[in-house]
Amino acid sequence: MIKCIPMIINGVVQDFNNNAYKEINLNSDNKIKLSVITEDSVLRTLNFRNKIDLNLNQIVNFLYTVGQRWKSEEYNRRRSYIRELKKYLGYSDEMARLEANWIAMLLCSKSALYDIVNYDLGSIHVLDEWIPRGDCYVKAQAKGVSVHLLAGNVPLSGVTSILRAILTKNECIIKTSSSDPFTATALVSSFIDVNADHPITKSMSVMYWPHNEDMTLPQKIMSHADVVIAWGGEEAIKWAVKHSPPHVDILKFGPKKSLSIIEEPKDMEGAAMGVAHDICFYDQQACFSTQDVYYIGENLSLFLDELEKQLDRYEKILPKGVNNFDEKAAFSLTEREGVFSGYEVRKGDNQAWLMIKSPINSFGNQPLSRSVYIHQVSDINEVLPFVNKNSTQTVSIYPWEVSVKYRDKLATSGVERIVESGMNNVFRVGGAHDSLSPLQYLVRFISHERPFHYTTKDVAVEIEQTRYLEEDKFLVFVP
Repeated sequence: MIKCIPMIINGVVQDFNNNAYKEINLNSDNKIKLSVITEDSVLRTLNFRNKIDLNLNQIVNFLYTVGQRWKSEEYNRRRSYIRELKKYLGYSDEMARLEANWIAMLLCSKSALYDIVNYDLGSIHVLDEWIPRGDCYVKAQAKGVSVHLLAGNVPLSGVTSILRAILTKNECIIKTSSSDPFTATALVSSFIDVNADHPITKSMSVMYWPHNEDMTLPQKIMSHADVVIAWGGEEAIKWAVKHSPPHVDILKFGPKKSLSIIEEPKDMEGAAMGVAHDICFYDQQACFSTQDVYYIGENLSLFLDELEKQLDRYEKILPKGVNNFDEKAAFSLTEREGVFSGYEVRKGDNQAWLMIKSPINSFGNQPLSRSVYIHQVSDINEVLPFVNKNSTQTVSIYPWEVSVKYRDKLATSGVERIVESGMNNVFRVGGAHDSLSPLQYLVRFISHERPFHYTTKDVAVEIEQTRYLEEDKFLVFVP
């Protein structure tokens, strides 16, 4: 039986339309039927406006309640989601359960949700009330309709995108990826499970449309966007820019690469463990995944020996997902290229991982799937040319003390995040995401400014502009 995935409009799961669907081949054995938008579904989505008239406490408490369900291993929605990731996306059981665990973590971390608002917007109160700032009162309001164009390589990126919009009280129209049609649907369905009539639930729509077919209906949706959040590769980002209204902000989370720097580690096991994690998490599908390791110092062979052990360890504790024929072929080709070039090549059983020790200027294919190039360098200056603005996202470093020594040089070269090895998938609260504070783009700030009789720190008289123009005394304003 082919699995059918209906769309969700304004918090209501729609009957599956047998006349409007796209059949998707997720792997050689499994297909799904994914509902696609119709004229009727677009009209119903756009004609229903549901303002989230809640304070931040109510929003966070609702998310926490949903998260408590995801925390339970007996929650049917969680169990179904894990089965779908395994059966249709080829996740190992450990990877699928970890994904569900992270959803629970994001939803249940109440303090972090408040802090995200606080650090991005400057106050947890600015969404709910006018707060004094400088010589004004300031309030933040939702942009309105947020359109999320999700990618399929990192499911949690979609969860993060939706949570940011909810925290800023935006309605969500979520366009799922054909390579992961499950995550957004499972998340919003869990909102329905908790309270189908909740304002947040009612503000959610989850749908799909192909990028390479008639754009008439997708263009109607895009034309109603107040802000667009685009995730994915270069083509996905170009599509978002082309079809978004000229007046809206587009948050672009496009393709990036990441690397690791290891400098003369005293604890080889600790160094290798962190690098192995940064290689294995999401099988290198994420922007923050390490693809190249730059080793500064001696004893590289000892590090490689330990990294081999740690990669084998990760194959046991977090087995990689299933690769299709093309992915396996790319893996084998990269291995053969390395051997042909005379590089030191090591690999795990059944293509579990691949290490290639090569000079810094000799980059071959990168099939991902836990494949990494190791380069020995003499100092940080040899690494800096490979840290590039707009393309290098994360540099993970071991030992941590080294990061303080090099962070200014790395920042000047264009890096966006500097983390300790083994922490590339943990985005700390207060940090930027691809050089942005994303919540600032999801709201509009309104200022209610003080009247003329309000005196400031620099101007201790009332601002009687007409009088001072008549008397030519403007200089009285100059501190």
